[in-house]
Amino acid sequence: MDPLTLAAVFAGAQAAVKGVKQAIALGKEAKDVYLELRTFFHAQGEIEVAFQINHNAVALPEEDKRSATQKALDLVFMRREMYKMEAELRETLIYQFNESGLYEEMCIERARIVEAEQDAIREAREAKRLAERKLAKQKLDRKNAIVNSLAIFFGSVVGITIICGIIWMFQQGGTL
Repeated sequence: MDPLTLAAVFAGAQAAVKGVKQAIALGKEAKDVYLELRTFFHAQGEIEVAFQINHNAVALPEEDKRSATQKALDLVFMRREMYKMEAELRETLIYQFNESGLYEEMCIERARIVEAEQDAIREAREAKRLAERKLAKQKLDRKNAIVNSLAIFFGSVVGITIICGIIWMFQQGGTL
């Protein structure tokens, strides 16, 4: 993710937390801040994906001219701030909105979804690996079939040549 988009996502998360705080000041309920919570957790997911991409050393676009240290600092800072903001939202849901179950249910569901996504990724990688193996085996089988066909062809040509030579020899009276 490019730095400007990442910064915009982070700013969106900060705005969402600010919106929740304003909702508290106005005496609203947890259900009234659903969009803010959704925005925050979407931003958190985007930042986590960027962190994982950076952690797994996947090449970022060339237009990102920041040094590795700058990228790491930005991501670590944003990740830590997101953790703090999530803790703040958790406490807000528990103590201000009296919705402790909501946060716990969300965490359980999030863990289930993350596990399912990781399982799907593992299955897709395994399927890709199996498909690559199958393709390699098909190529090897095709190559072996060609080699065997050529061996049979040239063996047949040599055999026919020898038989023709023997027949020719007998027609000449057995001598060369």
